[in-house]
Amino acid sequence: MITAPPTEGAPATLTAQMSHWFGQAAQIVTGVSGISYAFGWLATARFYGTFGVDPEEAGITFGWLAIRAFLIGLTGLVVFVISRRLLQVAERSAPVVHIVESRGAIAVLSFVCCMGTAGLVALCYVGWATTRSGNADTVAVTFILLAGAVSTALVLRWRPPEVQMGWNTSLWLRGLAGALLGFLGVSLLLLPYQLSDHLAADVRAGREVRLPVAPGVPALQVTQVRLAAVDSQSPPSHLPSFTTCVSRLGGASGTSLYYIDGRVLRIADQNVIALGPCRSGS
Repeated sequence: MITAPPTEGAPATLTAQMSHWFGQAAQIVTGVSGISYAFGWLATARFYGTFGVDPEEAGITFGWLAIRAFLIGLTGLVVFVISRRLLQVAERSAPVVHIVESRGAIAVLSFVCCMGTAGLVALCYVGWATTRSGNADTVAVTFILLAGAVSTALVLRWRPPEVQMGWNTSLWLRGLAGALLGFLGVSLLLLPYQLSDHLAADVRAGREVRLPVAPGVPALQVTQVRLAAVDSQSPPSHLPSFTTCVSRLGGASGTSLYYIDGRVLRIADQNVIALGPCRSGS
């Protein structure tokens, strides 16, 4: 009996397949973790640099950043696995065409397509405007949605007697996989800079900041607290009044950093008690 040779490059046994899979997974996690560690360090340096503070002073150490980079690496592995699965399914999918003749169905499809496109454009505009100036223009959003409504009315006015609905699952799945990989790339390479500037502006405006990287594990966290001197007879110099909310940037080696009115206070933890949460104006 002549047996066919094993496929070149494919593991022959289950053990070999598992070893091959874990090897690829380790490479992906290591690569994504390395990139996220580098850009995470740049992002924290940019964030704390706006206040004239080194990340080490706020407690940003190698271990602190490495744990978060590893969690992001695991997230990257999940994204890669899902994207690869979508591409595998896309290879076995074929386009499907449906002919819709019902007037009601044509009206519903026209409404969904026109208003859905307008809603997507409005959502993209809101996201872009929020990252640029912190808020979106209500008039612009209303105009986009109104344009979608007008388009819907025109399509319904001159709707065809029948509509061919083509659904190419392969293209949709490839597009979804590309969107996931693109989101991962943008999150690793571009968002750290935008987030650093945006979060620093929030702190300067007296708002709390919390950027989670996993449940219960924040990447950056700045809380609003009130400070009270342990020894009321000899309080630390430049200690703000108890009714004033200050932003705690972090701390290390028994010293915490507090931001208030454009300046950073370095106060030993043994000299003050931080009480929170604190809301400006409360």
